[in-house]
Amino acid sequence: MITIENLEKELKNNKLENLYLLYGEELFLLETSLKKIKTLFGEKIKGINFISIDETNVNELIQDIETPAFGYEKKLIIARNTGILKKEGKRKNAELAKLKEKIESYLQENIKIIKESIVLVFVEEDVDTKQTLYKTIEKLGTVCKFDYQKPIQIEKRLNTICNGYKVKIDDSTLKYFIECIRN
Repeated sequence: MITIENLEKELKNNKLENLYLLYGEELFLLETSLKKIKTLFGEKIKGINFISIDETNVNELIQDIETPAFGYEKKLIIARNTGILKKEGKRKNAELAKLKEKIESYLQENIKIIKESIVLVFVEEDVDTKQTLYKTIEKLGTVCKFDYQKPIQIEKRLNTICNGYKVKIDDSTLKYFIECIRN
């Protein structure tokens, strides 16, 4: 697992991995990182080298990985809120359990192909860190949990932003600003 700061540093240095799992409650930072991944990927043409997957078409994930990006070197697949990484009993949804196993084994067996031609990003709200699919993604790719930021982390980020715009702000004003926003 990688920290938010390290993920941001990698993306800032134009380092794009082939397999990501981004999850957690801090949606602003998560979406910002996802946007950076999309920007680093470059030109995206929906259906050709850019595919969006959700819970309605998650069963097409393997098929979309195997379909070549016609005329492009790589394909970006974003699987958002698919539900395949949530904790659910096998009895509740046997079909979903089979799909999880199928995707997990596919990733393990075909990681070489994925590294050559795919950037696969799972974006989930809730993740069960004990399931085998999670462990496989963690082993083969980059996993980042976006926890709510503590006030000290927010202060640091705001200071960086203010310095970037050459705006001077003292600590007490910054703390007051954060307090007003959080309430």
